[in-house]
Amino acid sequence: MTPQYETCDPKGWCGDPRRGAALGRRTNIRVSDPQIFNGKVTLQRIRLNGDYDRLGTYWGGGGAPLYWFAWEGEDDQRIDAVIRAESRADAKAQIRKQLPRARFYR
Repeated sequence: MTPQYETCDPKGWCGDPRRGAALGRRTNIRVSDPQIFNGKVTLQRIRLNGDYDRLGTYWGGGGAPLYWFAWEGEDDQRIDAVIRAESRADAKAQIRKQLPRARFYR
């Protein structure tokens, strides 16, 4: 199953939407061995309206564009993380530092 950005929404400050906007997202890379992981990763640019994404998560001002990358496997293995990168190619290069054999959807 291909992960969706919306379903990984952190849902407000500390997980409680009554407390305001979430501040970014945690990096969650749980794979048995990142050096040999060769799964196909979803990579998506996250558009911001000011400092917030479309789900209301606060990302702070300035900096390079945001890219979300994710993968879901079996046995609770998953990847769900956001990085700042100047381009999609830069995002892939940064991800490959952590997951050298990762492949990407177009």
